[in-house]
Amino acid sequence: MPSAVNNWDTPEFSEVLSALLQAEQPLYVVGGAVRDHLLGQARGVTDLDLALAGPVLPLARRVADRLGWAYYPLDTERDVARIVLNRSDGTPLVCDLAALRGDLATDLALRDFTVNALALEVRSGAEPRLIDLCGGVEDLRSRQIRVVGRESLAQDPIRLLRAVRFARQLGFALERESEAQIVELAGMTAQVSAERQRDELWKILALSHPGAGMAELHRLGLLVHVLPEAGALERIEQSPPHHLDVFGHTVQVMNYAAALREWLLGDDGALPEGDLAGLLIPRQDYLRGHFAEELNAGRNRAEWLVWHALFHDTGKPGTYSEEFDSDGSRRIRFFGHEEISATLAESRSLALRFSRRESQVAQAVAASHMRPHHLADSFPNGRISRRACYRFLRATATGGRGDRTGLDVLLVALADRQAPGKARGGRWREYLTGVATLLDFSREATPTLTQTLVDGNTLLRAFDLTPGRIVGLLLESIAEAQAAGEVRSESEALALAATLLAQQSDQ
Repeated sequence: MPSAVNNWDTPEFSEVLSALLQAEQPLYVVGGAVRDHLLGQARGVTDLDLALAGPVLPLARRVADRLGWAYYPLDTERDVARIVLNRSDGTPLVCDLAALRGDLATDLALRDFTVNALALEVRSGAEPRLIDLCGGVEDLRSRQIRVVGRESLAQDPIRLLRAVRFARQLGFALERESEAQIVELAGMTAQVSAERQRDELWKILALSHPGAGMAELHRLGLLVHVLPEAGALERIEQSPPHHLDVFGHTVQVMNYAAALREWLLGDDGALPEGDLAGLLIPRQDYLRGHFAEELNAGRNRAEWLVWHALFHDTGKPGTYSEEFDSDGSRRIRFFGHEEISATLAESRSLALRFSRRESQVAQAVAASHMRPHHLADSFPNGRISRRACYRFLRATATGGRGDRTGLDVLLVALADRQAPGKARGGRWREYLTGVATLLDFSREATPTLTQTLVDGNTLLRAFDLTPGRIVGLLLESIAEAQAAGEVRSESEALALAATLLAQQSDQ
């Protein structure tokens, strides 16, 4: 294959190109792969977009069968196919093949941004030839995102969000006229399907400093159309220790959550040195194992942390109130904002077509994100009792007895607590001690929390009870005492049940 193609360092893609060239010449590598190739970022590429003369679907199927790739017809009307290879290391390689829309010039003119409207012509026995009809190379040099034409954004309004994503991803600026068009057409995002909105927002918030991505969406007038709850946080004042309005605070919490996310996903350098690293690193295997759990295909608990941070204070605008102390000083309150935040997290996640499980966890984290703060206030030395630890895990669970959504709550609370900066106070270390107690209890008490000493049938037989509420209360009391280390056997559990029943009969 031509040496320039081999610069992508993906031999499997070279095989695909070779197979295609036996049937069709020329073919064109288009889109992000060409852009990244010119930026020197194409090594290890896992997806490739190709444009060629049709019909594409039968050719793609033949090549997939020959090479052992999976074949999917993406759009039979527009003649677009996808072939996928799952490599032995688990990395999927994706190659999308599309029929040219007219000739190459017409096809490139229909693309979104000039830096993506580049093509690399590939022929057998010849060096690839770069084709730039829209000024993409100059925009790469100028490090700016420019729409291909005046109608580019209106043709597909998802490009309004995609412009922000590419600018953040590449570290580019939005070209002035293109930015003006985005602001003018911001309302057209309402025409985009919820699934496409979700996927583009997910990619934006998956980048480093996701809070900056949200701030950029807000600056351009897009946030109010896709995440209106977040847009409503601007200019909602807060009392000390907060020094920012709720929107600015949320941006900071999202960025702190992103650092935790990157560390959980394997970036050992994502945590700043200090007390927080001292808390988390000794527990990294346990935490990384939990946060690797997928809540839906392709979306795991670690990646959801930034979204939890986004939602955590969305209930504050609806619960704003002011109090005045005897000296006349004003204090701002948000009583019950957690419940409103939970409702908004559930409704928005479902509106964006996240799965029911994802929505359930998002709701639970928003509802409980203040619990670690309240526990820290109740146990000022950070030594939270085992009973309180158990109640925290039970209150935050979203599944069976082994559910650990409380860990998600703890990490969002850590991000939240960091956001006031130095104003987090002198009790920061005590706060971390409390979090450590909760983390260690979760890890060490797993057998206790998942294996009960007695079940309902045992209680029914032992005390000649009838099924009802009392049995559930007894089981919960026994489970709490078991978690606290106060009962360790079936006989001790039954003795506790007998004591509780006797106390009830005396009332």
